[in-house]
Amino acid sequence: MNVNGFGLLNTFCLVLNSGQHNSDYAIALYLMPRLANIQHISITEIMDNAFVTRSAVRRFCNRMGFTSFSDLKDGISSALFPSDLNARDLEQDLSSYRNALDSGIQRMFMQMKQTVNDDVIEELARELHEHAHVTLACAGNTSGVLNRFQQELFFAGKLTEVVTSDYESMLTRKPIQSASLLVVVSASGVFARSFDYLIRQANASKILITANLELLNWDAYDHVLCLSEDQEGRDALGIYGKYGISYFFDLLSSSYLHLFGSPILAQPK
Repeated sequence: MNVNGFGLLNTFCLVLNSGQHNSDYAIALYLMPRLANIQHISITEIMDNAFVTRSAVRRFCNRMGFTSFSDLKDGISSALFPSDLNARDLEQDLSSYRNALDSGIQRMFMQMKQTVNDDVIEELARELHEHAHVTLACAGNTSGVLNRFQQELFFAGKLTEVVTSDYESMLTRKPIQSASLLVVVSASGVFARSFDYLIRQANASKILITANLELLNWDAYDHVLCLSEDQEGRDALGIYGKYGISYFFDLLSSSYLHLFGSPILAQPK
């Protein structure tokens, strides 16, 4: 699929939350509740129901990172949605789900003490600090974690770039040089697989953060940090995607601020 599809929901939300009730807003408002059936939607249907022109639909697709409406439709797949929903048993009641989730989170914490111990996290914090330009790239459903991490590093005077949509224009918009660091975050590995051809074009130090051991043999990265010890590479409940990634970047932020943060942060309020 088009790698930009992984940021499509994030881009849709930006349009809907912009407060600008223009053509893009009308198109996004019409398509959002119909994404699951978008293959059956035509441009004419959008024009008639969103009250926009054909050229407006074309411009909307271009802004989403696609060349045409057909390209956009092809980009919408199961990868757009939280991966655990595709594997979850929706017949399971709340109590059963909570028990499974609690058990899985506890197991995740125990594994991550081994896979990404304090030394590993501190080493990554120092690597972030050593590079003048750091780019963090992820699918749209992980963007909240990286945006918060980006904001927390402001307190240490560290500026990072977070890319959560329109990935194909990343290299042309701001060429990534050899002095840069590119960090790709892909808990399930699906995003990383689609992102591989772009990674190989980047002349930068490259790190992959994942929970899928199947990706450990990838040669496009200088370093791979795998949060999970599971051999199956399948996170049915999305525990690493929703909780593990957040936990990891919380630890990384704490380490970075401790090492390089302003003393002002330590003053009592």
